[in-house]
Amino acid sequence: MQKLIKKIQDIFENKSLKRKILFTLGMLALYRLLVFIPVPFVDITALMSKTIDATWSGLGYFVMLLWWALDSFSIIAIGLAPYINASIIMQLMGSVVPKLEELTEQGEAGQQKIQQYTRYLTLPLAFAQGIGMVYFINYMLGGNIIATTMPNILLSAFVMTVGAMGLMWIGELITEKGIGNWVSILIFASIVAGITQQVYGEISGATNIWWVIVFMLVIVLWLVLLSIFILKSIKEIPIIYSRRGKVQESSFLPIPMNPVGMIPIIFSIAFVSFPYLLSKLIVQFQPMNERLMAMANWIEINLNIYTQNPAPLAILFYFILIVVFTFFYTLIVFSPDKISDNVQKRGGFIPGIRPGKETAKYINGILMHLCLWGGIGLALVGIYSYIWTYIPFVQDIIQAIGSLPMVVTGSGVIIIVWVVQDVMSKAKTEMMMQKYDSSDLDKLSQNINKL
Repeated sequence: MQKLIKKIQDIFENKSLKRKILFTLGMLALYRLLVFIPVPFVDITALMSKTIDATWSGLGYFVMLLWWALDSFSIIAIGLAPYINASIIMQLMGSVVPKLEELTEQGEAGQQKIQQYTRYLTLPLAFAQGIGMVYFINYMLGGNIIATTMPNILLSAFVMTVGAMGLMWIGELITEKGIGNWVSILIFASIVAGITQQVYGEISGATNIWWVIVFMLVIVLWLVLLSIFILKSIKEIPIIYSRRGKVQESSFLPIPMNPVGMIPIIFSIAFVSFPYLLSKLIVQFQPMNERLMAMANWIEINLNIYTQNPAPLAILFYFILIVVFTFFYTLIVFSPDKISDNVQKRGGFIPGIRPGKETAKYINGILMHLCLWGGIGLALVGIYSYIWTYIPFVQDIIQAIGSLPMVVTGSGVIIIVWVVQDVMSKAKTEMMMQKYDSSDLDKLSQNINKL
């Protein structure tokens, strides 16, 4: 406990770090304030009566999976989805479009250019999603929360587009002047706000309050420990560096069990949402094509992830997407060929493995093995909220408690653990840099005094 207090004191004694933390908290406060500004023409009373109704779980669970971005249908209702979708598209295009592939190899300058393209693509995606969200929310609530006249739809979509772009601007300010990755920080804030709201609802409505609290703590603790294990497990590959044939030093190449953290979860939620949202739009417009309507109805039954009891096919689809995106994003972030070249250029080699292609092949094999088990572990945490009702002893607990509290999804826990870990790592780095800078200034001052 004393060590924790000492670390907190060190953080607030570091002026640069304290300024970044306070700036981040200020931007998060602004972000949460925007949640209470509704889209024009929305019947807030009807919307809120549905979202807080415990018996109407469809939209409530939908709100939870989208990190509580629709709880009051605010101007930022579509949240980060357009930016995330734009990022996914740019990542996919970067693997097949030569010009974008060249930009990825140009270091920071190339990444800035790709980031600019991502912003441009976010704008039309946000507008299209804003239109779709109007129809979707009306269909889900079984009534016209927003009158679907053309001016209303276009104005609502425009307002949500402005909200999404403003949210992106707030986020990029967090990355530039605050601490942490802005996407993960904003999602983290939404999840924490949603958890407090959900915990209050579960406790206030429960007959066996203490059993509910114990059950929630056990589940959340188990998920946190599993998430930490997945995110912190590392495979160390021994590297030996030699000079003129003599062994000079040895080191390790650390490869995480899950090299890309929570990114597969976010991408998978965006992808698994698309077929279902598209089917809702098709059903809303009621086209005359019978085959298209039959396909939309099939998707609605079998690929609806926005319910507490989705079909097995939807769960399997979500599971596979998480594993696939773990492999996909790892191959983008980690290049075995580049790692092998860097090791060889520094005069290093892996014991028993030839430098060059053999080293790249060896690293790739380890990376794929870790991705498989890391992706499966990440997927299991992601789908826990869907599969735990199939576990026999959980049914007995449900009957004893009277209800099954769902305060946070597996994806929410992974994101919380990842963000806390990332922020702590960045804070530690900032403090070390400040320490070294102070040390250098002290040495410079001593040298000047000597002169």
